[in-house]
Parts: sequence; C-alpha cells; structure tokens
Amino acid sequence: MKTVMIAAGGTGGHINPALAFASILQQEHPECRIVFVGSKDRMEAQLIPQKGYPFVGLEVYGTNGGLKQKLHSLRSLQKAEKQCLALLQKEKPTACIGFGSYISVPLIRAAHKLGIVTMIHEQNSYAGKANRFLARYADAIVGSYAENRQDFPAAKLRIFGNPEATAAVQEKQADLHAVYGFSREKPLLFFVMGSLGSSTVSAVLDEACGRLLPRAQILIAAGRSNDYTFRSQGEGLRIEEYVNGKAALKQADLCVSRAGATTLAEITALGAASILVPSPYVPNNHQYYNARRLADEQAAVLIEEKDLSAERLTETIETLLDHPEDLKRMRLNAAALGKPDAAYQMIDWMEELADARNAG
Repeated sequence: MKTVMIAAGGTGGHINPALAFASILQQEHPECRIVFVGSKDRMEAQLIPQKGYPFVGLEVYGTNGGLKQKLHSLRSLQKAEKQCLALLQKEKPTACIGFGSYISVPLIRAAHKLGIVTMIHEQNSYAGKANRFLARYADAIVGSYAENRQDFPAAKLRIFGNPEATAAVQEKQADLHAVYGFSREKPLLFFVMGSLGSSTVSAVLDEACGRLLPRAQILIAAGRSNDYTFRSQGEGLRIEEYVNGKAALKQADLCVSRAGATTLAEITALGAASILVPSPYVPNNHQYYNARRLADEQAAVLIEEKDLSAERLTETIETLLDHPEDLKRMRLNAAALGKPDAAYQMIDWMEELADARNAG
C-alpha cells in the first residue's frame, strides 16, 4: 500500500482511534504514506500534525441548528467534497477510511465516486448520524459492538472493535506506584472523567475521597478544562491534570470513569475493573449504551450521573474492595469483551478489498 487517507476529527473519541489505527498501519507497512483529512479549525488540526502525519484542513460545518445552519453545512460539505476529489486524484490512495463525524462525509463520498476502496469505523454501540449516512457509500463498515448490527447492512459489516484496544495492549507502561509514590500494600483507585474533566462529578469524587483514603490510595486525573478545585488532601492521594490512562487502568485495582468509546476499548482490552458514570451530555446518549453493554455482561458497574452521590459511590467501591473475587470476575468479564486485534483485522480487510479491486 502506497497511500491511505484517513478522515477524523471533532473529538478525541474520533481522533484517537484514527491515530491508533495509523500507528499500527505504519508498523505493519512502513512504506505506506498516511494522510489525514479534518476540520482546519478543530482539535485535529493541532493533534494530528503533532504526531507527524500530513494533514489537510477543510472548512466544514456540522448540521446542528436551524434551517440556516443546515444549509450552511450542506454548502460547506459540497465544497469540501470537491476539494477531496482533487486531493484524491493527486494522492491516488489505496483506500480511504472515515472514523465518524461529519468530517468523514466529503472524503468517503469523493472516494466512492472515484472507485477507491472505502471503509468507515463506528466506535459506539449506537451509530452516529454521519456513519449511518455513509453506510451506502462504504465498501466496508467496522463496528465495535454487536449492537451495530442493528444500524448497518450485514453484508458490509464486521465487528472488529476499536483500534485503541490494539494500541492499549502494545503500549509500554511506566510503574505508576513508583512514579507517584504509592504503596503496594493498599488498593489503588483511579478516578477519571474524560480528558477535559467534569466539575459536577469532581465534587462527588472529592467528597468520596475523604471517606475512602483511610483504606485506599487514589489517583485522580482531573482533566484539562476542569474548573473544579479539589479540597481533599492526605497521604495516598495524587491529583493530576493528566495521567497516562492506559497505565492507570492496567495498574489500578478499580477505576471510576466516563464511558466514552475509547475508554471502554482500553478497559476491555486491558481487563480493568470499573465503575462507569456515562456522560449525559453526548449525542444520542451513546455513553450510556456503551456502559450498559459492559454492565449487562457483569464487566462493569453502571451508575448514571443523575443517581451519583458520594455516599453511593463510596458504598459501591467499599463493597467491591471487600469482595476481591467480584473484582477478579469483573476483570475477566471485561477482558472477554476486549478486541485487541482490531487494528490488525481492519488492515487485513482493507488489503483484501484493495486486492479484489485491483484484480477486477
């Protein structure tokens, strides 16, 4: 494969799986040139070039809002598709892959028109609008959950999982006990509410810390945009803006987390025990459905944010710590849902489709 083009953007939930896939693809095919397409004024415009990949920024707008905004979005998508047609004719990629969000639409539609192999990836158990729309233009659709079978045509769909799972099991991890000075004699809890954090949930975590510290150690990833100031103090408590999440999930006895697609891919790939508090502020309430899937398999405990309190969280954590056999069972059930070969399976399918297209 000489060139593969990837569309990703909007949020880390779309960007991180795309970067994970690109990293594995480069390992497997060092000769392959990987070119990213995204919005020129969103987070991907900074994150992707920082990883060393060529990046083409498009001026594309989402469809949320009234009629005027929807017309504005449609015009921007039409213009971006023309740009993608010219870009594809120049780059001549083997395949184009979209990782959801409206930024995938112009690239996948343009590639479909030119007869280039197209693949889309759905990270959530409830498919997003962009991927539902693009299903008709995709040669291949990769799902992360069995529930995706309700959203996409069976003939095009394979449930491989999230490339973040592949990256998670490959990553070399620092010893967080040594990094943060934790003892190995007490359980380690990891609290994280997404990369940006949550001020409302942080207040609950803060209160719970005071009750839990005597018997456990706590590592908190507060988030980069969290305006809450933690008041808890004490030996065995570390509060950081950012923590290596994969290392923390692997090494903590129990984590309390949001239920984004990337996080759950890591939790299952690493076999981590977790209490999930899905964000109610995401489209289609997809974090709830992601978390429900794990809870139904007894691979996690689900607490909706509306039901979350310091008392309930503390009681749930203490009950689990008092019953290590339940924690072990949760880890085993989570690992059984993990799909650490996701990226490799995507690459194999992409090559299979490209070979068939060339043979035809």
